[in-house]
Amino acid sequence: MGKQGVFRCAPPNELLQNALYHLLSNSERMGDMKQSIRILSIAAIALSIVACKGKAAIQTTPAVTGTNATVATVNGVTITDAELTESAKDELAQFGMQIYKIKRGKLDTLIETKLIESAAKKDGKSVDDYIKININDKVAMPSEADVKAFYEANKARMGGKSFDEMKDTLTQYLGNQAAQTARAMLISQLKKDSQIAIELEPPRVAVEAGNNPSKGPSSAPVEIIEFTDYQCPFCGRVRPTINQLLEKYKDKIHYTLRDFPLSFHSNAKKAAEAAHCAGEQGKYWEMNTVLFNNQSTLEVAKLKEYAKEVGLNQAKFDKCLDSDKYAKKVDENQAYGASVGVSGTPAFFINGINISGAQPLDNFVVIIDGELAKKN
Repeated sequence: MGKQGVFRCAPPNELLQNALYHLLSNSERMGDMKQSIRILSIAAIALSIVACKGKAAIQTTPAVTGTNATVATVNGVTITDAELTESAKDELAQFGMQIYKIKRGKLDTLIETKLIESAAKKDGKSVDDYIKININDKVAMPSEADVKAFYEANKARMGGKSFDEMKDTLTQYLGNQAAQTARAMLISQLKKDSQIAIELEPPRVAVEAGNNPSKGPSSAPVEIIEFTDYQCPFCGRVRPTINQLLEKYKDKIHYTLRDFPLSFHSNAKKAAEAAHCAGEQGKYWEMNTVLFNNQSTLEVAKLKEYAKEVGLNQAKFDKCLDSDKYAKKVDENQAYGASVGVSGTPAFFINGINISGAQPLDNFVVIIDGELAKKN
């Protein structure tokens, strides 16, 4: 599949858009793989929809300001460019980030091309020969047993087709996947052996932590704000990464968690309220951990059981939860997230730089280290 997509809660339409984007990007480099990648993209979409029927974080750019120039008049009343820009700020922000994503994707491709060209020249070979020796010749086609095992593991996503009907397609796909894995490993090594400086700056958006649970000193040079949903599996999956970051950077990070319960997760909002109710008794993070460890069982009765498990005063917790005391706060967090461009979970803002999905530790580290370097 080339570059791996980041797991996140996403609606069908956004999944399709992202799949097509990656499909087109990959097909530029792997022209003969279009059909198999297309099949895998469709399967990945189906898998993601089953995994979490949520929405994905839409990245945003800083607000754009217009001028005082007149763009229209209505019965003598002028409409300025500034008014127009303000009314379209959300759409313009999203468009600005899309431009960045396109440019960054193309930049990554250009960097890979330059790395391979440089390595081929150093070895005294043509680019085609270098790729053949270092990628193609190192990849063996999968055995029938491997193909059969893959088919059985993904049978539910084969559209009712038999193994014989899918055999050739799956064989090609697994071979292509192995080739792309080999390419990724080669590029990774070439990057380690090269000096690369990326100066393309991502857009930033001003996001406030607000009066929400946080860890680390408020004066820390790096501010991380996460919008989360207790039923989103990808939010649960990224917990170890967050803990690793807090341990690695200690007082250099101020981390804040804000609520963003997705509408299709029926228990997510009440779970967020439960965490805040626990916070009244100084046990927000303890409840937070229990909730993420029990994402499939977050009914109200269970939330009350978890309160006992955490060691809360049961009567106080039950009264807090039953009264919807923090319902407004959760709604305000969700509304605020939407106002800064979030539409799903998990969504992070690192000093205003948006990063979405359950991404690996290194993806966070690159941004954080870059921010710390600017402070020195």
